[in-house]
Amino acid sequence: MRVCSTTRHGYLTVPTALDITIVETLALLDGDFAEFAAGIAHDQYAIWLGAGVSLGKLPGLEGVAGEVLEHLRIRIDSTNAACKFRRSLDRILNLILSPEDWKEIDYAKSATDWKIFGRIKKNLTGAYSRMLDQHPQGELPDYLVWDAVKVVERYGDPSITPGPEHFGLAALIAEGVASDVASANWDALIEKAIVAIAGSPVGLLQVRILPEDVRDSSARARFYKFHGCAVLGGEDEARYRERIVGRASQIHGWADKAENKVIAGKLLDLAISKSTLMLGLSAQDTNIQNIFVVAQQSLPASFPTHPPAVVLSENSVGADQLSLLQNFYKTDYVAKSEEIEKSALLRAYSRSLLPALWLHVVCSKLETFLEGSASGLTAAEKSRLRSALRTLRNGVAATALPDQYEQFMVTALSLAGRAMNFFRDGRRINAAAGLYSPLSMSSVPKSLHEPGFSSSGIQELALGIALVALAATEGFWECRVSGLSDPGGGALRLAGAVRSAEVFFAANNQSASRLIAGGYAAEDSDTIILHSHEAPARAARHPTSPPGRTLRRRRREISLSRLSGASNSLDEILKNLRAEIAV
Repeated sequence: MRVCSTTRHGYLTVPTALDITIVETLALLDGDFAEFAAGIAHDQYAIWLGAGVSLGKLPGLEGVAGEVLEHLRIRIDSTNAACKFRRSLDRILNLILSPEDWKEIDYAKSATDWKIFGRIKKNLTGAYSRMLDQHPQGELPDYLVWDAVKVVERYGDPSITPGPEHFGLAALIAEGVASDVASANWDALIEKAIVAIAGSPVGLLQVRILPEDVRDSSARARFYKFHGCAVLGGEDEARYRERIVGRASQIHGWADKAENKVIAGKLLDLAISKSTLMLGLSAQDTNIQNIFVVAQQSLPASFPTHPPAVVLSENSVGADQLSLLQNFYKTDYVAKSEEIEKSALLRAYSRSLLPALWLHVVCSKLETFLEGSASGLTAAEKSRLRSALRTLRNGVAATALPDQYEQFMVTALSLAGRAMNFFRDGRRINAAAGLYSPLSMSSVPKSLHEPGFSSSGIQELALGIALVALAATEGFWECRVSGLSDPGGGALRLAGAVRSAEVFFAANNQSASRLIAGGYAAEDSDTIILHSHEAPARAARHPTSPPGRTLRRRRREISLSRLSGASNSLDEILKNLRAEIAV
């Protein structure tokens, strides 16, 4: 569904945060939120997650409220006026119900049959932590979390798979641009996504819950689960049960409690040292609010900041998020409230935003990396190449159907992983290593200074992809991708006027040799190997073979470094590439 807002020119169709597509989200990242997107690519943001991130997979706060209400209701002893379950349920409903509302409540009926059940659940989301504190007398304080919500069974369910947002964030972590993530969620879907794309979290992601966890800095990214983890709670109840945070009595004064001071200190450092992206996080919990209050006091921020200090993935700024912005921009908010809220509100929920950010980061890296192999081109020519990369990126995003984003991410990550593994290793990616191989393991600026970067072939890869994309935008061929089930599928498949050819990129001669030895690029196949460096010498053409384009199937091997070094203009490079590809 689209909602319409009026302008002086009439009606303008504006997508909501819920129904915005990945393509439309990319347009935001290229436009009003370009500085934010660049900040993500430079690993300048700490990413804060709330329940909204997993709503497509797990019950949100309304679901939690519904479970608690029905759990207590069915245990009421109607013959006992002092029934502890009745008293617990009474206290919860008294948090939100008026005397008139109470007339609609009948404990003899299922809570789902109450006329105002939907409103009750919605209103309890704003009081969820106080609700979870109303445990039946004589039961443990965390009874409602552990037994009513069934936190381990529900949020640690091994059958629940990651969604597009979890895969998107995992890909950003793999690309080295999300090195600090903080989550108030109990589930382990981010960890599952990491295992799916990388085979193992070892060296890539370290979960931090206990104070002693911070002593291990071996992973490239840190994941602060400051409200605990349902999976670990089930595996080691003695250590992790008390770390499941949800009750008001746990949240109030959280940072000052001895057992939380280490993790609280790390979160405070994130709030001070990095900009903030909030995804599905209402910021209603006082422990989160207090972290940002102290951060502002420690290092006051003046609006505007570069990049934007706070970005909210929401359809509108919520009341608690508004308080956060007011506290963060304390001295500027009154005079600049409209500008501050506009800069902070990115109307795209995580299911579209995180896949879009992954595509943006990969494209941004390619745009930056090609500079090293296109130094002889003019600024206008480089702009044409960057534009072609974005067109290719948007074409990929356009294949994502709104109700199939999860499948899109799994397929897109797998295809990218296949292409990159062929590029680096000349082999299909090992299933045990996960389905994805990142373009680089660091943020954009850090990648440029990694040892061996200039000889890695990645700059020539970026140029090659841009050239192929540019030729496609100018109508010389179509870019397609062979399916994952195709044993001969490479990085791209070029469909020209005469024939089609599978394209492989090779970082070095070893990769190319393995492509050939593995049968992916046989001599008599319509395949193309685009070498980052020099291509190996080939036997001279048979004297009876006709020159130029023929319909005979054969492998073509092209050196991108030679191609770019032998020409003085982009059009000449493109002309020579087309002649050698010959499709």
